[in-house]
Amino acid sequence: MVSIKTGGVMQNFIYENKSEIHFGDLPESHIAECIKKFEGKNVLLHFGGGSIVKSGLHEKIMKTLTSAGLHVVELGGVRPNPSKSLAQVGIELARKEKVDFVLAVGGGSVIDSAKCIAAGANNIDIWDYYDKRKDTKLLKDVLPIGAVLTIPAAGSECSPTSVIRYEDGGLKYTINSESLRPKFAFINPAYSSTLPANQIAYGVSDIFAHLFERFFAEDSIKNAIVTDKILIGAMHAVLKLAPKVYKDFVSLDAKERNGDHLANLCLIGTLAHNSMLNMGRGSGCWASHRIDNRLLSGVKDIAHGAGLAIAIPAYLKFMSKKKPARVEHFTREVISISGLEKFYKTLELPTRLSHVNLSVDEIKPLVKLAFPVGELLGGYGQLTIEEIETIIEIAK
Repeated sequence: MVSIKTGGVMQNFIYENKSEIHFGDLPESHIAECIKKFEGKNVLLHFGGGSIVKSGLHEKIMKTLTSAGLHVVELGGVRPNPSKSLAQVGIELARKEKVDFVLAVGGGSVIDSAKCIAAGANNIDIWDYYDKRKDTKLLKDVLPIGAVLTIPAAGSECSPTSVIRYEDGGLKYTINSESLRPKFAFINPAYSSTLPANQIAYGVSDIFAHLFERFFAEDSIKNAIVTDKILIGAMHAVLKLAPKVYKDFVSLDAKERNGDHLANLCLIGTLAHNSMLNMGRGSGCWASHRIDNRLLSGVKDIAHGAGLAIAIPAYLKFMSKKKPARVEHFTREVISISGLEKFYKTLELPTRLSHVNLSVDEIKPLVKLAFPVGELLGGYGQLTIEEIETIIEIAK
């Protein structure tokens, strides 16, 4: 057998994603069938602040689950930037009720919280994994998870990642494990059709960031042409679709909105973060996500999508001087930095700290607390503490 070297061109990889995607306007009864397929009997239904109750989705799902003979316990109240305290309540509830399946109905925050509960139900040391005191390779007996997506955004419905915000200090912590990928995801664009317009904007910002940060591959990746082209095409699709979808949500009744545009956005959200676009290029450069998670949406609890719209242009401006090659490729093939800022503004997203009533003097002192001494941030041109502080100054 001939051995083909790909070092410096593409990385070797193993890709696995066992999440079933059920896309479109399917009967809710399929959800119960899927849970039973994975031997679920005692289900924890996890959701957010009540929008699924107002829309009638909660009633539909409860009816289909109970009609199928499933025992259901509920935990609502998940907020954007999902909290450690509510996840701990869910963990204790899952243990008490002997839950054997966790069903998340909502967006990325709900799904991330559900993953934490599923992992913590049989692992009393779950927070050691989030704190990085334990390797997630040791994580075992994670409860099966299903997701019913109600907002195109985080891609958590098919990803191996969970992000939780610790209220004491406001930092966000992440775990990654294949055991956290949902067994199935129902993606019905109609479930997103009644969202407020700002939630669409925040979701778009997160989707674009997932594509953008994968595009900025690690230094060792020189020529991952296939995923480069897919990422460029997906970013172009977001740039084209998002203003149309947002305008629909601002100005039209739910029944009048363009369902095809919304459906395409939902699909891009999933593809952007199901690990497929990592193939051959490593994990990417997540500097902008870390800056938001640890300094903006983490510490100051602003919307994640809003924090990313502030962090990414500032990151690009800094990197255009530190390490310009990939930035020039991005601005040539996708969009200029000023054009990206205009795009965010069409979605009424902030692009400066001042737009969310934050100042450099408020955020800059937190950098050394959020990033331990010696930690280098990012994959493309790793950032020092001092360079992160400069990016914060640029974002003023």
